[in-house]
Amino acid sequence: MKKIEITDKRLKTEGLYGFVPGGRFRRYTDGIVGLYPRLADADVKCAGARLRFRTDSARIAVEFDVSNQYVDRGMSFYQANTAYAYVGPYSSSAYAALVSADRPYEDGVIRAEFGSAGMNDVTVFFPHNPTVDGVRVYIEDGAALEMPTPHRIKLPFVFYGSSITEQGHTLTPLAYPTLLSRFFDADFYNFGASGNAKGEPELAGYLGGIEKSLFFYDYDHNAPTAEHLRRTHEAFFRRFREADPFSPVIMTSRPADDTDETEERVRIVKRTYENARRAGDENVYFLDGRTLFGDTDPAICTTDRTHPNDLGHYLIARSLEKLIRENIFPQE
Repeated sequence: MKKIEITDKRLKTEGLYGFVPGGRFRRYTDGIVGLYPRLADADVKCAGARLRFRTDSARIAVEFDVSNQYVDRGMSFYQANTAYAYVGPYSSSAYAALVSADRPYEDGVIRAEFGSAGMNDVTVFFPHNPTVDGVRVYIEDGAALEMPTPHRIKLPFVFYGSSITEQGHTLTPLAYPTLLSRFFDADFYNFGASGNAKGEPELAGYLGGIEKSLFFYDYDHNAPTAEHLRRTHEAFFRRFREADPFSPVIMTSRPADDTDETEERVRIVKRTYENARRAGDENVYFLDGRTLFGDTDPAICTTDRTHPNDLGHYLIARSLEKLIRENIFPQE
């Protein structure tokens, strides 16, 4: 089999804004991490990152060089420390392989070999927690290798929020940002930061500067108090709008919330939406986080009454999909 390095232009790395083949696998920039050093850990977690390509090779192998592996009590081993390979059209691709190590937490390489019949798109989701130091693909000698099929929606979705957005507590990469990207066949950037998304103004401007099809934000769970949320939520939106006046914005309060501050926090987020609409912004949308699981009992939708499990993420994705299809992409 022949080895294909990540610098090959036919291998497309998605979900890492500003990534340059041969450079570091990261989600932010030196400037952002310099302003907010607490984001340094989230920076090198490749949540939502994907490697995509197209090949007719009957045998395919993928390898990741990884470091900083660790046991995460808030995530399954499979989501935290392995990669997932899928074969077929992005929106309907089928599971092909778990990319893992023979000795979990010890080996510096995770690898899998899998098969494909005919010319197919291949999508490999990066491991979530380890630092990714390198990626390689192997295909059969003589097999064709091409750029992946372009996404149906031309510009990516952008997500910002807490560990929920960062895809914590799921068994696989198929948390709500990933599911939405599959429902609509769109690239996406995941800027979730577990415990550390606090409505940073410079980050609002940074995210506003990314070309996108829509922007979703929910950092309610990371706001330490309702007063912090009140002080930052509308300010974050206004700063974002200075950089991006037109993209659709979806905002929600936190799901699975039954604390004493619930009503107040919902009012704060909704007030940002209402003020924007009163000011003439017709491209902003709000969902009460308590509705995101639909009619399903919230108690079975989370792992700890805070973080959605796989069912919870699926229901959130379907709730957001309904809003998006009715208001933003009705033709899709």
